[in-house]
Order: sequence, then C-alpha cells, then structure tokens
Amino acid sequence: MAELKALCMKCRTNNKPTMQTMTNPKVTKNDKGRYSAKGTCVVCGGNMFKFMSAVDGEAMM
Repeated sequence: MAELKALCMKCRTNNKPTMQTMTNPKVTKNDKGRYSAKGTCVVCGGNMFKFMSAVDGEAMM
C-alpha cells in the first residue's frame, strides 16, 4: 500500500500540527461518496484521520 501522510495533532511544534506518515491506513467511502483514511501515527502512535479525493481514495482501496 502507498505511503500516506497526514497531520498529527499530538506531534506538535510551536502549537502547529506536523505532517507525519500514517501506518495501516484504512480507506472508507461514506454514503455521500466522500473518501477518508484512518490510521496511526508512526512517531507517537496517536490516531490520524484524513479526507481524500475520489482519485486517491479509489487508488488506495
């Protein structure tokens, strides 16, 4: 599976979330057709969430 990067709210620098790699992303599609990915942060192990475009969502499913 492709590497996915998202903002981690726990790994902050100067009160701004930092971009981290997401492990084990699970891509889902809601009833309105919007794709999202849920996974865990490589650095801190916190939960991560990211909305995705239709093209990226289809490619990762």
